[in-house]
Amino acid sequence: MQASFGGDRISRIAVAENGQVLGWIGGIRQYDGNVWELHPLVVRTEFRGQGIGRSLVADLAAEAKSRGGLVLWVGTDDEDNQTTLSGINLYPNVWEHVAKIRNLRGHPYEFYQKMGFAIVGVMPDANGIGKPDIFMAKRL
Repeated sequence: MQASFGGDRISRIAVAENGQVLGWIGGIRQYDGNVWELHPLVVRTEFRGQGIGRSLVADLAAEAKSRGGLVLWVGTDDEDNQTTLSGINLYPNVWEHVAKIRNLRGHPYEFYQKMGFAIVGVMPDANGIGKPDIFMAKRL
């Protein structure tokens, strides 16, 4: 957690009027500041679906852009068979599978698509056999 306050990081917190923390987002500077990784994004369960995540992502994007960022990217792991990319062998035709991706159980990739991100890659088996990491990015 303390690393999130370094000079190459952005850390933002959504706080309610009563001081309660609603969510947190972090950014990590990469590629000489041209690219920022969104990590992590957390919204308290009882406050999800109220635009807090959207606001945090928009705020992080604006802050990364103000620091010279050109691209914001995020890895969206699928460890729980939430998409059609999970539980199968993606090789050798990874992009065929990506082109046909479907959300089976609330995977966040669709949230990020609504925020302007596109799937730019997949690391098959990143989290074990049949558990990929889906890479998404957008231009700032």
